[in-house]
Amino acid sequence: MTNLDHLNVIRTICDTGSFQLASEKLNKARSAVSYSVKQVEENYQIQIFDRSNYRPELTPQGRALLGRIRHLLRQAQEFDAFVQDLKGEAETEIRLGVSTIFPTHQLTLLLTAIHDQFPATSIDLEFEVASGDRMLLANQVDLAIFAAPTLHADLDYRHIDQMDVPLVISNNLIAGAPKDVSREDLARHPQVVVKSSDDKSPDTGLLNEAQKWYVSELSAKKALICEGLGWGRLPRHMVEEEMKSGHLTALPTLGEIQLPICIAKRATYNLGPVGSLIWAFFDISTRD
Repeated sequence: MTNLDHLNVIRTICDTGSFQLASEKLNKARSAVSYSVKQVEENYQIQIFDRSNYRPELTPQGRALLGRIRHLLRQAQEFDAFVQDLKGEAETEIRLGVSTIFPTHQLTLLLTAIHDQFPATSIDLEFEVASGDRMLLANQVDLAIFAAPTLHADLDYRHIDQMDVPLVISNNLIAGAPKDVSREDLARHPQVVVKSSDDKSPDTGLLNEAQKWYVSELSAKKALICEGLGWGRLPRHMVEEEMKSGHLTALPTLGEIQLPICIAKRATYNLGPVGSLIWAFFDISTRD
């Protein structure tokens, strides 16, 4: 039987796309990563990766094996969490996914509470765009905070906030009253869109008639819109000051959007002391 560390290396290579990136993420030497793959391949007499191309590609056997590897590693992690919970021990590390639309000050309060109560626990933060549920299902994070307009049967959710996401534009780009701005008026300027951090997640809320400018960060989207280079939706808490000052205007053209913000976990994931603190934190905050 091969050890779980070798299997984790294979999973990480698939997640990152290369042996080198896997070595950096795992803090292992490149040779150690290659050794782990070789050990599994020799142990089971199969070839997992086709190395003839620039990037390693899974063979048909490797693709079939990857699903089982993910399942086995997920079960091992859940077993470890269950044992730690039985012993009342805090997790040594917890992986938290956070949507980039989530207010920074709320996240800071949470991290401060974790540091104060569990100073020995390492926090691995994964910031994402429209991929919180998929990161959980792929076992890339233990808990995630994200907008959840739809619910997945394999996840547990707790509603923690409701977020207003207005459509905003620089006043320099509109001539009349906001209510008079039509779809055709919007289509004369680029729609600024933050690409999802999950390649399999389609971009939503797009105006087909408009040119698209894609960015990788929400702060870059805000900067372009504030400079009058386009328009798009932004969380109200990010543009409150600009709207009060009259620099940006909210438009009713494409309707209002209110997103339910949830914290979620896999239904099979057992919360340890740190996970329990995170799970309950925002309920406590709203009662203060």
